[in-house]
Amino acid sequence: MNKWIDLILKIHVHPFLWIIAALGLLTGHMKALLCLLLIVLVHELGHAALAVFFSWRIKRVFLLPFGGTVEVEEHGNRPLKEEFAVIIAGPLQHIWLQLAAWMLAEFSVLHQHTFELFTFYNLSILFVNLLPIWPLDGGKLLFLLFSKQLPFQKAHRLNLKTSLCFCLLLGCWVLFVIPLQISAWVLFVFLAVSLF
Repeated sequence: MNKWIDLILKIHVHPFLWIIAALGLLTGHMKALLCLLLIVLVHELGHAALAVFFSWRIKRVFLLPFGGTVEVEEHGNRPLKEEFAVIIAGPLQHIWLQLAAWMLAEFSVLHQHTFELFTFYNLSILFVNLLPIWPLDGGKLLFLLFSKQLPFQKAHRLNLKTSLCFCLLLGCWVLFVIPLQISAWVLFVFLAVSLF
């Protein structure tokens, strides 16, 4: 029981996220912000809960303005099956979240508009997170696949090159398909910076 309380105490919120929350409140976008925060928090706690189950040492669960991360002491020193399970645990949370939202909408606990908003954010976060770009979960899964076949350094280099290619494709898609979408540009810049 103490390890689960300890996990909750390791949740940290980036200061800029508090500013965004205040802006969301002032501009009437609190519902959207709460949906996003709930989805990101549950996603990250999915990773963290399985990491705790495997006795990984967690530094913190960090909620950022554009997502979240679980910082752990373990880096490539655990069995691939454990690493795979911890990585995939985050995306799997989106399934039960969507089912729960659907049930709440069916019983008229959630308004249809809120359900549609939640569904859009939930599926968007899931699909973006599965892009094969490091440090997203898709990029981490790709690295595990490469690690199974190649030595660590080669797998790491190949993963970064592959991530860079997909990041450039994402940048082109944002530029030509949704150029006015600020959140897409923030995501692209974050991923590009993470690769360098």
